[in-house]
Amino acid sequence: MKSSVSQLTLFFSSWLILQLSFGAGQSYQNSLNNERFISSIEKRIALDIPKLTLANKKFKTAADPHSIKSYIDDVNASLRELKSPLQIVSLQGIQLSKSAPQHVITSILRTSDQEIILEMQLVESGWSSAVSFLAPILAFFIALIHYFSRKQKIAIATINVAKEPESPPLKLRIDLKNKSVNFGNNSEAVLLPNKPFCFYAALVDYCMHTQLPNLKHNNEVPDELLQMANKYFYRLIELGHTKRKRPDFGVNLDKTLSEIRSALDEAFKDNIELKELFYPPKAQGEGSRSKMHNYAILNRDPNRVEFIGK
Repeated sequence: MKSSVSQLTLFFSSWLILQLSFGAGQSYQNSLNNERFISSIEKRIALDIPKLTLANKKFKTAADPHSIKSYIDDVNASLRELKSPLQIVSLQGIQLSKSAPQHVITSILRTSDQEIILEMQLVESGWSSAVSFLAPILAFFIALIHYFSRKQKIAIATINVAKEPESPPLKLRIDLKNKSVNFGNNSEAVLLPNKPFCFYAALVDYCMHTQLPNLKHNNEVPDELLQMANKYFYRLIELGHTKRKRPDFGVNLDKTLSEIRSALDEAFKDNIELKELFYPPKAQGEGSRSKMHNYAILNRDPNRVEFIGK
């Protein structure tokens, strides 16, 4: 609907501009034609004056209205053949018609013994001469070209959008080289102690590769998860981060998870809406109910996690 209104607006505005331009050009051309024909008529009358029976006060001669009108008719007939915009209506006061002419142009011809007044009238050319029938056709083509140009731009934009590769998803980076986690491209790395770092790396790895992981406080930590945590700890030793005794990842689970959540709060401060995917859920409620909640993380997409130095 909006596109149709835009096309109609362009069509009518183009038509108006073209019509005004044509009118201005036509007016200028008519002015030039009028001047040319006035000069031509004056020359014709000036050459024919000796043959005309005009009144002359100096020589006290009277005019012959009948012959003057006949002469005017002959001249006007010639002007019509030339498609002149002017016709003679009066010569030296002798009018061709009794009706008062409109839009009269008066010219004075001077001879050695008198002044001859010549009156001419513009011929009504009708409204069609002021209207360009080409203007709406050109306006239609302008609107049509704009329409197809717009369609082409939209098609090209659609193709370009389709060609543009999707931006890669933001990743959680678990860096064993400096015992840190960070998320996205601009967030700062957050350092963790050995035990929570290794347990979180193992928790992320375990949840991504386990179908429906069931990690509850009232159950012991699965052996596979503990083995992964130990593997990451031994990797820290290989990287020269620690020489301490391997911690027991199965005890003080609440404290370990609390330290992990604190680090993640800092790592996801600029992407809070995505934190839930990588955040071990907190227990809801008290007592036995708190022991029933699952602290497994929700992310199952390996493309959203990057292990560095694994």
